Amino acid sequence: MSTTAKIFVVLLVLLSVAFAMVTVTFVSLSTDWKKQAMDWRAQAQAALVQAGSVAASSKAAEQQLQGQITQLGAQIEQLQAKLGETERKLSDKTNELIAEKGKRESAEASVGRIAQLQELDKNRAERLEKRNQELLSQTIDLQKRNQDLNNRVKELTQQVTIKEEQVRALKEQRYALEQQLAAIQKSSQVVGAPPAPGTVVEAAALGAPPPVPIRGQILEVKGNVASISVGSADGVTEGMSFIVYRGKEYLGKLRITTVEPNRSGGDLALVRGEIRPQDRVADERSFGAER
Repeated sequence: MSTTAKIFVVLLVLLSVAFAMVTVTFVSLSTDWKKQAMDWRAQAQAALVQAGSVAASSKAAEQQLQGQITQLGAQIEQLQAKLGETERKLSDKTNELIAEKGKRESAEASVGRIAQLQELDKNRAERLEKRNQELLSQTIDLQKRNQDLNNRVKELTQQVTIKEEQVRALKEQRYALEQQLAAIQKSSQVVGAPPAPGTVVEAAALGAPPPVPIRGQILEVKGNVASISVGSADGVTEGMSFIVYRGKEYLGKLRITTVEPNRSGGDLALVRGEIRPQDRVADERSFGAER
């Protein structure tokens, strides 16, 4: 029970007592005042007993309320503790949320930078792809030109080889003629008389006719060994060299090692192309003179 309730009960009791005393006084002044006084006294005692009962009830109620207040205080303390814990957790969550927000903003900024870098890389890749296409086109054009140049170089190389073979054949012819001329001059000196007009010496001076050319074709090729369709009956001798060609293309040289009447064979050398059956051959001494 609160203090206000207590005061109110005490005042009520005092007022009851005062009222009883006033009533007793009034009754004493009237008739049969003694009886009335006794009645009022009984009433006052009853009121006192009732006031005591009310005070006891109020005290019990106060104690009960005090116990409830204590329990409520304990509950309030528990709730305050829980509230503090909740506030602490809320603060932690708030800090985590702020940190996560910062991370998200940083991640968004990183994503933006990555997107910019990807856009730059894409533009760079497009430029590189365009440049690559240009270089590829230039490479194809250069390869084509290189192929043309290689073909031209090959053709010129073949022509140079053929010319070299012709020059060497002519040198051999010149050397043979010089040897013949020297032999004729030596024989004329031994005889002691000048040769008559129209003799071999005069013919040598005017230029001896070229040797009879020997022409044939490749019959068979096995590795570096090949056989041809001409033999001793055509004037082929062991050690003779033949030029192997196809059209105007120089393919290689064949040095004769075995001779038969209608065919011969030998070793291939200076090969510059694939030699196949039916490729043409010509003896090296007359090759340049015929061509």
